[in-house]
Amino acid sequence: MLYDLGFLIFSVIYLPTLVFKGRLHRDFPERFGRYDKIKERALLSGRDRIWIQAVSVGEVALCRTLIPLLKESFPRRDLVISTITKSGNDLAKKLFSKDAIIIYFPLDFSFTVKRAVKYIKPGIYIMVETEIWPNLLNELSLKSVPSIMINGRISDRSIGKYRLAKPFLKNVISKIRSLCMQDSIDADRVISLGAQPDRVKVTGNMKFDAEAPASVGTADSIRRSLRLDEGDMLLVAGSTHNGEEEMIVEAFKELVTEFPKLKLLIAPRHIDRVRAVENVIKRYEFEPVRVSRLNESQTTLPALGADRPGGKNERRIMILDTIGHLNEAYSIAMLVFVGGSLVKHGGQNPLEPAILGKAIIFGNHMFNFRYITKVLLQEDGAVQVAGKKELTDELRKLVNDPSRRADLGENAKMAIAKNRGATRRNLEKIGEILRCPSTRFTCSGHGERVEP
Repeated sequence: MLYDLGFLIFSVIYLPTLVFKGRLHRDFPERFGRYDKIKERALLSGRDRIWIQAVSVGEVALCRTLIPLLKESFPRRDLVISTITKSGNDLAKKLFSKDAIIIYFPLDFSFTVKRAVKYIKPGIYIMVETEIWPNLLNELSLKSVPSIMINGRISDRSIGKYRLAKPFLKNVISKIRSLCMQDSIDADRVISLGAQPDRVKVTGNMKFDAEAPASVGTADSIRRSLRLDEGDMLLVAGSTHNGEEEMIVEAFKELVTEFPKLKLLIAPRHIDRVRAVENVIKRYEFEPVRVSRLNESQTTLPALGADRPGGKNERRIMILDTIGHLNEAYSIAMLVFVGGSLVKHGGQNPLEPAILGKAIIFGNHMFNFRYITKVLLQEDGAVQVAGKKELTDELRKLVNDPSRRADLGENAKMAIAKNRGATRRNLEKIGEILRCPSTRFTCSGHGERVEP
């Protein structure tokens, strides 16, 4: 009751933010367990479903490896995938509309979760990463529906907040049948919050199981679409955040005088920051060019580096202002900087360029990808820097040393290969629970703690 009241107060305070950011979309009633007639009929037609909760784009992307294995292993089980964000929901529909019913996750009020559980009729609830919703877990427990956390993690930033709520969390976590954590630090942290050790297992990070993305074009066609000349060397700064573009452009300005064939593409993490990135580029006396404009016409803009009338060399920096094309840019990059890491954001996923065998640089704020960062650095598959000067120095070294770039890329791919298998280990745990759904935990095999 107190939790419902607190959640209601938070929701009312947060409502203006939803309105301001345009997140009150037409499917928002699903967050209250209310579905259109087509989806309602589809939900009412089955039972004992596998319900997967994946908050947003990152968690949905992890399901690319999990969903085919679930369908292969449990062909008679229907799937429901829920998300919280619209971008996550859109991606889930794009990837899994033929395999699952896609819905929005219910707001964690007692009445909404009761209604959602009534429609979904789950046989198991799978939360991807650390998704702890007290009312839902309580309702599932009352209905004897087992729940499992996969790819679980407790970040450096969140552990302090969780510890403050430990007396409350301990009771909530006790309702989770199994907690499959990314590494031993995450396992120890969730145990310190009250999880029973025999329900905790280290299964690894599912992000290592991602496959290299299929490109929509050849390297030559992608280079042509970016108007790159033969011999141009592309530096891609991927998923950058506010405060990083200044350091990157400043480093580039220093390096391009030494390496005139060096070109820069910046892909801000959030597309709505494109104009702010353009302003940064202009301050350093470069000309920002949106990639969408490059692709509008092959005749509207000359190739990067071409002379303007009058002989003045054109100084351009590209901005990736379209969604879903970052991996294409990575695929032709000579060097990749992974954003969110020179500022205290926690970093972005470095595995995407690592899978492609690229030489990677990131900053010293990678705490959201702690284990992945540790693995890449231990295997000499990435370079970590602190600040603009180190970034400039390391970029200069790597531009000058193609052999070192090749070694970094190869080491990164090998590091990924060594750490694959988390998805199948999680699948095994899901299978144990489906074969023994009793909440009394009488089946054998629980409590196994195996490092990947």
